[in-house]
Amino acid sequence: MPAFKGIKVSPGVAVGPVARLDRGIVGLHRIVSDPFRERALYEAAIVLAKDELTCLQQRAQGADADILMFQIALLEDESFTNEIGDYIAAGAGSAAAVERAEQIFAARLNNVDNDYIRQRSVDVRDACRRVVDILDGRPRQKLHLTKPSILVADLFFPSDIFALDRSMILGIAADNDSETSHAAIMARTMGIPAVFGLGKGVAALAEGRDVLIDGQAGTLTIDPTPDEIAQANHRFALLQRKNRKRHALAGKPCVTRDGTQVSLYASASSPEDIENAMHAGADAIGLVRTEQLLLDHLGEEKQYYYYINCLGAAGGRPVTVRTGDVGADDAAPWVEDVRRAAENRRRLSTQIAALLRAGTRGGLRVVLPMITGPEEWDDVMAEVERCKERLHRRGVEYDRDLEFGCLIEIPAAALVADQIMDHGAKFLAIDIDDLVRYTVAAGRPESQRGRYERADVPAVRRLVDMVCRMAADRGIPVYMCGIMAGALPEMEAYLRDGIRGFCLEWISLNDLKAEFMEIDLADDGKSVDKSNGM
Repeated sequence: MPAFKGIKVSPGVAVGPVARLDRGIVGLHRIVSDPFRERALYEAAIVLAKDELTCLQQRAQGADADILMFQIALLEDESFTNEIGDYIAAGAGSAAAVERAEQIFAARLNNVDNDYIRQRSVDVRDACRRVVDILDGRPRQKLHLTKPSILVADLFFPSDIFALDRSMILGIAADNDSETSHAAIMARTMGIPAVFGLGKGVAALAEGRDVLIDGQAGTLTIDPTPDEIAQANHRFALLQRKNRKRHALAGKPCVTRDGTQVSLYASASSPEDIENAMHAGADAIGLVRTEQLLLDHLGEEKQYYYYINCLGAAGGRPVTVRTGDVGADDAAPWVEDVRRAAENRRRLSTQIAALLRAGTRGGLRVVLPMITGPEEWDDVMAEVERCKERLHRRGVEYDRDLEFGCLIEIPAAALVADQIMDHGAKFLAIDIDDLVRYTVAAGRPESQRGRYERADVPAVRRLVDMVCRMAADRGIPVYMCGIMAGALPEMEAYLRDGIRGFCLEWISLNDLKAEFMEIDLADDGKSVDKSNGM
């Protein structure tokens, strides 16, 4: 049978029987009681769902535990509960009310032009499906593996993998899903070959058969022949040989063939990510995402210890923390607390206070997202000063000289980057993924997006060049972040344009390093060093 082409998610080759995750049809044979009973059933289901998530969280680590914490926070959220309660009061059944809330909240997140927040829509669906299954009397664990298998599904929820014995998972394939989903991140972290985006119906077609997953080619072959298996294994052997060479680069500096030094930083979502990045040879942590801390309503003290743990995991290397993305547009109702922080500053103040305190440990910097101009920058800096005054009155030690930089992710910020720097930004981080989306792809249908979402499109390169020249005139460091795994080949263009600092997932660090170390910039007359990273 011909191979089905999908998205390359995690390299490797796996051959084995398929275990298909089928969630079946929900909503059959439901009997709707009076609103008081339906509300009681809903509240009981929420308690059980939170207990189950807590048990899973206790076994999870790092980012996995954070995902489950997010789901628990969603089930506790007042706006989520009120949405469901209002629908039940209007006469709907509790399960139907949760399904309606799932559709509303997940759809709003799917429309956000922020990849991190957009991926949370899967967490919404995961948590809501658990509650609905409890109300419908259905098992929450959809799959029981009795032998090593390749998992296939139309879409994976995080808990689908959390609940399984990972030693029994040979590979993962999905009709949908993306390379930035939680399942994709987990597959790469676990070293399991994975291919997503295979198309509707492939998972059902593969059920009950043996398949070959080639993560390097991004293909799934049903009932593979011995020759097809041998060819895939040969490609994988070559990849392993290449990877061994790349792993050996972890302790070496990134220097091009003509002697140009390049700094490689890692993005992270947890102290565990930072530890992995240090082992991979990251020069520093260029971006720590913190939306989760705000969504989980963590107070100043808990945030303070979280940042200290991040600094400790970095082992003395610099760490740059991105504040919560308070400007994320079209956020779901329970994310409104993040948006309101831009107005009442309560949550932003809590985060800034915690960062100012953690800054006394050294090596910490802060980058501000969704700044559209100098006025917004000044507003946040005024809040920083108020936080310093409050900490001083409390007698709490804080870093008086903590450095703040600006994340360049929208064209407005790129066009007035000079003014933002003149108003005090000490460094700039260009989020290339978001800058591309906001510049040329926002609002386009998925079918038309492909050719507009390359990282090196001319319009975006011109914006990046403009920002770098403004920064070079002021001696302000610039580096590039938001680099997706699929965009690694496109980074050569920015290296030749003069960018000398790149921030990406730790698992791709040495892939990019290997590419850069084979490049000779000596014959590139237009190459001008416009940035010095950290």
